[in-house]
Amino acid sequence: MLKVLCTAEFDDQWEAKMKEYCDMKRVGFSLTKEPKDRLNEEQLIEALQGIDVFIAGYEKVTENVLYHAPDVKLILSVRDGPEENIDIKACTKLGIPVLFSAGRCGRSVPEFTFLLILALAKPLIKVVNEVRAGNWIKENDLKFRRINENATEVYGKTLGIVGLGRNGLGLAQRAQAFGMKIIGYDPYADAEKMKKMDIDVFDLDTVMSQSDYVVLLARVTDENKGMIGAEQIGKMKPTACLVNTGRAALLDMDALFDALKKDKIRAAALDVLDEEPPRKDHPIYGIDPDKLIVTPHTAGVSVERITFQSRVLNEHLQNYLKGILPASVCNPDVFDLPQFEKRGGILYGSEGEDASGNC
Repeated sequence: MLKVLCTAEFDDQWEAKMKEYCDMKRVGFSLTKEPKDRLNEEQLIEALQGIDVFIAGYEKVTENVLYHAPDVKLILSVRDGPEENIDIKACTKLGIPVLFSAGRCGRSVPEFTFLLILALAKPLIKVVNEVRAGNWIKENDLKFRRINENATEVYGKTLGIVGLGRNGLGLAQRAQAFGMKIIGYDPYADAEKMKKMDIDVFDLDTVMSQSDYVVLLARVTDENKGMIGAEQIGKMKPTACLVNTGRAALLDMDALFDALKKDKIRAAALDVLDEEPPRKDHPIYGIDPDKLIVTPHTAGVSVERITFQSRVLNEHLQNYLKGILPASVCNPDVFDLPQFEKRGGILYGSEGEDASGNC
């Protein structure tokens, strides 16, 4: 029977379905959801001995790990960006395909991002904290209620989305339901698709200067690291807000903090930081909390996400064994290499056979 190791969160019901045709073992973080239980390199190498399929979570799957796990023929990553912790080049070189759970955050990230936009528009966090502190009393009721005088409506405002991929388009649809105008920047965007979705695509400078809310949702590449710096932030309206639920590497944090301190923009919300968790003297703690919302990299987290990734990876594995490839292959070039025949090719289309190719 196919031997499977899982180090990621996995839905119990889908685990039961996989166990109908696999010998599946869950270890570490997969069982506890405690970051401290993620396997280190040595532990991962040991756990992968004799394993055919690796359902990878967040451990670093380095070239060294792959070379010392010769039985692994296929990697299924729960992440929408497997390259963040898996050495894709090494996988390709060794003939190991990497399939991934595309779209697992396709609802949670847009929802959470729009929640941050609303929290910037309305002083929700401050009001809740004031009520909890006992400050809503009869003597200062009117003064207390005036906290809301700075609340704004998102209706009619312009939302600029940097990165019109799955999450960016999901955010656009939600914002349109609230009556926002959507513009965006993405050099790879399909112009016809954007037109049908009523999204106007412009250059980055135009998006920065015209938006009331700028949201960063692009994937990080060597070309766009630090793409939002002092020059780009300087083009924003003084009443505008910036939200980053994409990746910290897209943004020059120091430039943002300087702009907030000097009132060059109204406020910002960050779900990703250059240092996670932040050190105790991190610059975020020096910013007025009314101007900066910080959340602990949780935009993509939801109960439904675990069910989604478990179902999708089960489908990927079943299709792979039938010789059917999903669209979400991280390294499609691997199928043209001779190394594939000795690793991933052993399982590809092998339904009804064991990992050795025997009936």
